[in-house]
Parts: sequence; structure tokens; C-alpha cells
Amino acid sequence: MLTPMDIHNKDFKRSFRGYNEDEIDDFLDQVVNDYEKLFRENDRLKEELERARKDNEQYQQLEQNLKDTLLVAQKTAEEVTSSARQNAEELRENTAKECQNMRHEAQMQAKQQLDDAAAKVRSIVAEYDRLVREKNQFLRKVKVTMESELAVINETLRVLPDPEAAESQAGQEKLAAMPQTAEEPQAESSQAADKEAEEKDKASEEKE
Repeated sequence: MLTPMDIHNKDFKRSFRGYNEDEIDDFLDQVVNDYEKLFRENDRLKEELERARKDNEQYQQLEQNLKDTLLVAQKTAEEVTSSARQNAEELRENTAKECQNMRHEAQMQAKQQLDDAAAKVRSIVAEYDRLVREKNQFLRKVKVTMESELAVINETLRVLPDPEAAESQAGQEKLAAMPQTAEEPQAESSQAADKEAEEKDKASEEKE
């Protein structure tokens, strides 16, 4: 490719009746100027094109980085979402298991407390029943013993002689044999006999 200097330094051979050299030089100068302008414009366009290419590469790299970042962010978001969902499910399952264990433990404790209370009630009832049976048995023994002793006492009193009754009867017979001269002494004697008989009955009851 020719440069402006190549065009400017170009020499043409002279021939008979050739072109006017001055006109050719002027034309060549104009061509050189125009070519220089075109050459500089071409360089400028090449530079701009190179800058545009570099900018485009940067934009493409930036776009790729953005795509990669978006992919990473999307993947990270999916992983975080999946992990959060999994953690939530595990937490729900663990909480459900813990609640079930607590409920089962509470039921077992309640059942144990009820069983203990029922056992205590049965023990108290059994002890009360035993005490009542022992008391009834003891009272029956005491009753039998007292009835036996009372029968012995009554039999003893029945077979033993009663001096007081004999004396009372003798006194009544004696009074009956005595003559009654007046109503007042007879009334006094009757009252004395009644009093003596009452005292003997009382003494007999006290012995029993």
C-alpha cells in the first residue's frame, strides 16, 4: 500500500511531448494531501474501531461476569432456599418428635402418679380394714371374756348363801310376830323394815 511519501516522491519519466510537469506536481500535491487526509482518517477509524473492539470485549467480559454472577447468585439462592426448607423440615420433625416424647413422658408420669396414688389408697384401705378386723376381734374376745366372767359371777352369787337376805327375812318374821299396840310404832317399824330391805337390795346390786 502506497503512503503519502511514496506518492510525493514518485518520479515520472520524461517523454517527448509529455504532460506539463507543474500541473502534474500540483495534482500530485493535491492527491497527496487528500490521501494524507484519507490515511489519517483511516488511522483514526482504525483506532476508534480498535477502541470499540476493546470496549466490546470489555462489555462482553462484563456481560459474562454478570451472567456468571447471576448464575452463582441463583445457584446460591436455590441452595439457601433448599437448605432453609430442609432445616425447616428437620426442625418441624424434631419439634414434633420432642413434643411427642414430652407428651409420652407426661402421660407416663401421670400414669405413674395415678398408680402410686391408687396403691396408697389400697394400702390405706387394707390397713383400715385390718385395724377394723383386729378391733372387732379384740372386742369379741373381750365380750366373750366378760360374758364368761359375768356368768361365773352370777352362778357364784346364785349358789352362795345370802346372810343379808336371811337376816331381812328373820327380821320381818320377828316384826310380824310382835304385837302391834299402836299405829305409830307399827308404822315406824314398817318404814325401818322397808329401809333395811332397800339397803340390802342396793348392796346386792353393787356386788353384782
